[in-house]
Amino acid sequence: MYDAVLAPTDGSEGARRGVARAIDLASEHDARLHLLFVVGERVHGTTPALGSDELFLEAVTERGEAVLAEAATEAQAVGVETVTTCVRGTPAEAIVEYAAAHDVDLVVVGCHGTGERCRPHVGSSTDRVLRETPVPVVPV
Repeated sequence: MYDAVLAPTDGSEGARRGVARAIDLASEHDARLHLLFVVGERVHGTTPALGSDELFLEAVTERGEAVLAEAATEAQAVGVETVTTCVRGTPAEAIVEYAAAHDVDLVVVGCHGTGERCRPHVGSSTDRVLRETPVPVVPV
């Protein structure tokens, strides 16, 4: 049913839950798992209009690579083929663009919520991905 599953991650607890679910789904469907970390310049305290602190963004990129490597190791341990990508941009836009460019069949996103329920905040990256991608999205 699924050939390519995308799991964007920022390394947070919610994202880790999303990655774990994506690994399960990719394993179930013998799908390739795409792991994506977006270095969001605005999210990480800089804006293009004001200039960016390149050293800070490089440090966030290094952290992203480490988060991706850890997630890939978990997926590969259960036999899931993985692709890891770290990009700069606006998180929601980068996720939607990546899904389209790589023929992703399913996007699995972790989100922040209250208790057991996942209730994306209006305007959040998760909410934007849910609204903007034509690909099915599983919020975890």
